[in-house]
Amino acid sequence: MIKQQNDQRDPPSVRLHRSTTEKHHGQIKKKTFSVNGSQYHDNAQQIHSVVLLQPFKHIVLPKSVTPCVPLQVRRGPRTVQSETKYVELLVVNDFDLMRRSTPQTRNFAKAVVNMADIYKEQLNTRIVLVAMETWSTQNMVSVGDDPLVTLRDFMKYRKENIKEKSDAAHLLSGRTFQSRSSGTAYIEGICSPTRGGGVNEYGNVGPMAITLCQSLGQNLGMMWNKDRATAGDCKCPDPWLGCIMEDTG
Repeated sequence: MIKQQNDQRDPPSVRLHRSTTEKHHGQIKKKTFSVNGSQYHDNAQQIHSVVLLQPFKHIVLPKSVTPCVPLQVRRGPRTVQSETKYVELLVVNDFDLMRRSTPQTRNFAKAVVNMADIYKEQLNTRIVLVAMETWSTQNMVSVGDDPLVTLRDFMKYRKENIKEKSDAAHLLSGRTFQSRSSGTAYIEGICSPTRGGGVNEYGNVGPMAITLCQSLGQNLGMMWNKDRATAGDCKCPDPWLGCIMEDTG
């Protein structure tokens, strides 16, 4: 499933605040400092490690030292929008894409995924490539003109033959489909072994990355911009640069 990862490391101010109830370990470079009323002196050439085995209530800094950050930090509630989410992606390169060599094909596919990850990062969503398969001798499913038929057969192949776990599996094809769209994917199919995937027709790295972004967006339940604008939900705020789910034709 989509992974959410929280950064467990607190900023220095939070760590300092927590140390009122926990053991505190630190390094101090200042010449003179006071901990619980006891004075310590630094010769300016050494770094003293301070280990407090008992809880303490305060640290007295020299008057010349101004704390860089407040001792307490208020954190707002985390939301799905603010959390970084991770989509584990499996990519399959068909025989039509494997035109020169397997290493070159793999590098091309990695470049597509990396660029798609840059786009998705704007939504606090990262794409993690967990596995890749390249059909170097022949296509393992029929890749025809109809992307819907190709998608159906590809998802059947995935369920029966691919053992690697992933949130979504996408076919990068070296051919073009007889369709107005450059890719096709199941809507809200993420994490499903039979519906979490899509097929994407051939193009340069940039256009193919956009197609992959849109296909993954469909897997996540995102609608095309024109559909949402028609429903009165929202519209793209930047018609010049466009948005991820813009209908590119």
